[in-house]
Formats: sequence, C-alpha cells, structure tokens
Amino acid sequence: MTAANGLPMDKSFPEDKSFPMEIEGKYRVADEEHLRGRLREAHAVALGVESHCDTYLRHPARDFRVTDEALRLRNLNGQLFLTYKGPRLEGTLKMRPELEVPLAVETFEPWLRIWKSLGFEVVATVRKTRETFRVTALHAAVAVTIDRVDGIGTFAEVERVVDNEQELVAARRDIEAIATRLGLDTVEKQSYLSMFLERNR
Repeated sequence: MTAANGLPMDKSFPEDKSFPMEIEGKYRVADEEHLRGRLREAHAVALGVESHCDTYLRHPARDFRVTDEALRLRNLNGQLFLTYKGPRLEGTLKMRPELEVPLAVETFEPWLRIWKSLGFEVVATVRKTRETFRVTALHAAVAVTIDRVDGIGTFAEVERVVDNEQELVAARRDIEAIATRLGLDTVEKQSYLSMFLERNR
C-alpha cells in the first residue's frame, strides 16, 4: 500500500484515522547537557519554557486503560486547555488522534465540578516544566522538548502534528532522523501519567 505522495505506507496504519494526529518519540535523558550540545549543533531554535499542570480524568463507565484514551485539563502558563487523546496506533513511535480546546482559565473549577457531576473522577495531577525547540528536518520542522517531570525524571520528546494521511510517513521519518541526530536512543513508551501512577501506587 502506498500513500498519495508515493511513499510506502506502514502496515500498522489503519484505514480509518482521525486528524489532527500527534506523532512523537519519547526518550529518557541521562545527560541533559549532552542533549543541549546536540541541539546547538543542529541549530535548534529555542521557543520558550512552559509550566504544565495536567489534571487527568477517569470516565465513569469507560476504562481509559483498556480503550487507551485520555481526557485532560491542562493549565499551561496560566492558560487552560481541555485535551482528548485517542487510542494509539501500532508502531515504535506514538501516533494518536488529539483534539484540544482552549478554555477560560478561571473556569477550571466549574469545569471540574461539571465533570464530577457527570461521574468523572480525578485520576492524578502531573506537573512538569517543558522547554521547547524547533529543529529543521527533511520534510518539515519538528518540535523537540526537554521535559522535567516532577517525581519522575527528565525526558525528551520529538514531535509533529499532522492534519492528513499524506503527511504521516514523512513525519515519522523526520522524527526518527532528528532523534538519531540528537543521540536519543532510550525509547520510553509509557505516558507520564502511567509512570506517575506506577511510582505512587
């Protein structure tokens, strides 16, 4: 099977996909200064530092651990976002549909009361500091982040968001190429939420 751009399609890509889709590789970082040196060599452009406070919700009748979904309220530098993450597709990289809606920051508590009234429960709150860089790849620029997650450790993510099927293969190749260029080789498949829950079990 080939994509519309003539590139071979990975067999793990299903026929029906939802867009936009987040494609990312997540890696453990043992030496942050070494990674920063590689970013400088790659002429990475620093985009800023963010503070994330992520509150994850549990569905009253749908086990997100089984369906591989997530519903999250994120406070990002004082801005509030509601995010839904769909099931991951097969493959080395994490590929999943993602929909995000901005909300008024002062509505966090009312929204939480609404979700709780509908039977949702707070699973956990995960906090991290994220530093983001833009690195030029073969097909398009990718985002590289250094994440310091409270109580868990330091990680790097290499990510692109695509809006259609034609971009999928190229995006995956860009991410893999940039990860290799930066010396990122310790893949972490668990989400920050899973690691947080495992640590605090």
